[in-house]
Amino acid sequence: MKVQGGKTDLVLGAAAGYHLGDVRPFLVSLARSGFQGECVLFVSPTTRDQERMPALASGFALRLVPMRALPGLEHLPCNALRHFHALNLLRREAGRFSRVLLTDVRDVIFQRDPFAYAWPSGLNAVLEHRAALLGDCPHNSLWVRGHLGPQALDALRRAPVSCSGTTLGDPEAVADYLEKLTALLAPYVPAPRMAGYDQAVHNHLVHGRSLPKLTLHDNSGPILTLASRPGEPALDDQGDVLNDAGAPALIVHQYDRKPGLFRHLREKYA
Repeated sequence: MKVQGGKTDLVLGAAAGYHLGDVRPFLVSLARSGFQGECVLFVSPTTRDQERMPALASGFALRLVPMRALPGLEHLPCNALRHFHALNLLRREAGRFSRVLLTDVRDVIFQRDPFAYAWPSGLNAVLEHRAALLGDCPHNSLWVRGHLGPQALDALRRAPVSCSGTTLGDPEAVADYLEKLTALLAPYVPAPRMAGYDQAVHNHLVHGRSLPKLTLHDNSGPILTLASRPGEPALDDQGDVLNDAGAPALIVHQYDRKPGLFRHLREKYA
């Protein structure tokens, strides 16, 4: 594991309920990217093949940490619970990390070391396709209205969707983000199709000027987010996925929404 000045970069995600096939592209691509920091994955009793995952973590340190229910938060879906565990880890291990990437796992691959980019200091969040507005998306509008109320949806209706699945920054900025996020994730009333409601709170913070030193990146930048982007993305001669500026994206997110790309990447990282 590469350590600079006593600190290392951290990739932090959740693999609750997944199996090796779900996690393989994430771990194999991270290894091939040249990343030499630490990766922590929160796992559950339903995470299968845990004993086989460390073999895929070539060149970096992998820790599998149980994601247990927390007192008073037993009813939270994993999408929300992971943020409480991430905050607790950063608090317990304060001073260990130089930069932190909070990321989804099942639908994320790395084409370059995620920390090789010249990320601005503070917090970095990403936007989905430029035409994707919160009020036009049935999923995001449901999450905002269902958890934060109709007035919050009115305020965010014309805002572009920021994806909560990839957020990066220095440890202090990430911890501040997680403190503000978790403060609004509870109380929570379970309801149908609300498992992704953490994204409602994420957008409330991103567009509500609650996060100092925030930089937003679109699909022409280091992270390509594909769910609302029309069509299949282009590939270069090496098979790397190109962002909207025609350069290889460091991180490709939501690739499973594109059937051709899904087949290509699952074969590439088999």
